Amino acid sequence: MLNASTKEAIKAALAVTLALYLAMWFQLEKSYWAATTVAVMALNETFAHSLQKGRNRVFGAIFGIGYALFLLSVFPQDRFLFIAFYTLFLGLSLFMSSNEKLGYIFVQGFTVCTVICCMGGFNSDYTFYYMVLRIQETALGIMVFTLVYKLVWPITTQTVFIQQYIKLRDTLSLALEKFEDGTLSSDDIKHIRQSENKLHQFLLLPNKDSYELLFYKKKWLERLYEIKIIAYLLENSKANSDELMKYLPYIKHNLSVFCTTKPPQPLLPLSLLESTKHCVTHHPRSYHRTLKQHIQDDSLKVAQGVSMFIASILFWIYLPIPGGFIFPMLAGILAANLPQLPPSVIKDAFWGTIGFGCFYLMQFVFILPSFTEIWQLASFYLINVFAIWMLFKSPRMVIFRVLAVNLLLTFTSGALNLTPSYNISIPLMMMVYLLLVLMIAKLFASLFNPRVSYGLPH
Repeated sequence: MLNASTKEAIKAALAVTLALYLAMWFQLEKSYWAATTVAVMALNETFAHSLQKGRNRVFGAIFGIGYALFLLSVFPQDRFLFIAFYTLFLGLSLFMSSNEKLGYIFVQGFTVCTVICCMGGFNSDYTFYYMVLRIQETALGIMVFTLVYKLVWPITTQTVFIQQYIKLRDTLSLALEKFEDGTLSSDDIKHIRQSENKLHQFLLLPNKDSYELLFYKKKWLERLYEIKIIAYLLENSKANSDELMKYLPYIKHNLSVFCTTKPPQPLLPLSLLESTKHCVTHHPRSYHRTLKQHIQDDSLKVAQGVSMFIASILFWIYLPIPGGFIFPMLAGILAANLPQLPPSVIKDAFWGTIGFGCFYLMQFVFILPSFTEIWQLASFYLINVFAIWMLFKSPRMVIFRVLAVNLLLTFTSGALNLTPSYNISIPLMMMVYLLLVLMIAKLFASLFNPRVSYGLPH
């Protein structure tokens, strides 16, 4: 019997391979764009999270294409204004990246804008072609992911939700016992609040594949609200000790007999709900920032990304670096993504690029040119993606999973062309440029985050 991680690896490998095959069958030039869309969606926790990511990816692509049209039509002959407005978009994307609803749309929009501007080469025919192609590849990737993940060992959001709720219910029962024993800690309450907030976010996702969860959504929101009240009473147990002790047997009994498939039975009596409604809201506990707080939280990130990009552009212009727009394209994409991550990720990405890059380049040189059939190429990507998902299945290793699958698809993209090309100079040049950009990123990450980078005291 296959375990869950093996099943997920098989589904991811099948979806990526099928996306590549269909893209080549439809004679779409950049077939790895569809595969990348599948890989990004496969990294999410639930199917509903993946659909949300796919929808935001489409919105981001449209947004990025619109801004690319603006730049290319208004500033095609003015290098300074073009870079200025492009950098302004980078700063806005970094500033909005922490927004729960719009962050991914802005970052994806900037990424697509970068790809369109650089690959189009200020040629109107090429630019329009890549705009249409990007939308086609993204849509194809979403459809393939949905097909595979709905048919092969489907796991609905409802299944994950119920599993998480059962864990929360057990944690809550244990917390009530600790309250009686006088051993309850603030970490226990914090864990309950985080789990409740996470389940609340599940209910806000597009859950059309989970009919019962959608049907009982209102009841589940009521149950989570009651759990929030219990957490509030536990947190303020000194002031509400008598009231909580009064209802404790009732709460423990309802938690033990609660049916997760049909949640209409309340956990708390109506009298307790009425007495606490002025203390607890129905909304999930989230940090609603003012504009001033937003600026304080994200200004450093914006400064880091913009500085990194400007330094890379100056590096590209005045060295100068050959290879056309490849170097600024990599610099722009990484400048929009790296400042959001801990500085230690840059070091992992640097060594990962060397290790994975050399491994995939060796396969590109010694294995791929010998393939003469499409099934051989499909088997190559199927095996590699499966290995990536199995080797880096730990949550702490997700960065290597993201890096490995992107390098696999990018460095071997010559074999996916409508007319295959096995020229190693382009992927080798991309690897060198990627390492240069990561070194520039490390420099500015250390300048803007010295305490984290060098382990200094706060």
